[in-house]
Amino acid sequence: MNRELPMRQRQQSSLDRSGFTLLEVMIALAILAIGLVTVMQLFAGALRLSRVDKGLTEAVFVAQQVMDDLVLRNTLEDGEEDTGEEKGYQWESHVEKLVGEDMEATNKDDINTADYIAEIGADDAIVPVDIYKITVAVKWHFGDSENERVYELHSLKALAFREELQQ
Repeated sequence: MNRELPMRQRQQSSLDRSGFTLLEVMIALAILAIGLVTVMQLFAGALRLSRVDKGLTEAVFVAQQVMDDLVLRNTLEDGEEDTGEEKGYQWESHVEKLVGEDMEATNKDDINTADYIAEIGADDAIVPVDIYKITVAVKWHFGDSENERVYELHSLKALAFREELQQ
């Protein structure tokens, strides 16, 4: 019988050790809480970014619509400007003539069309197009903040400057 007693003590002592202490459980819960808080912050950031992306996507759509309207026109005027609002987005368009038969050089590095024709030795050549730079800027406010966001779209358009070439 004396032999059985140490065996029972060994079995009880191994049973007493199977489990977690209160300290181990508290540490595990703290690690779990930190992980959950981090994941929640990631989701909040992702939602905020999706709202920003939605606003930018809509601004690009508005800018593209305004640009399409300008590019499809048969005539443009140098310095032409227009403004409007669509879906809560304010847009501005500006047309600038870059090259044409009546253009003068604006600085010493520029060259007007007539000078270019003379420089390349084609005095009787005609450059049959005016080239315009079209800029569309779309502005909107993000959320409740006063911060204004701006998206700009640029394009070039060539138009025949002689009526017989426009047909």
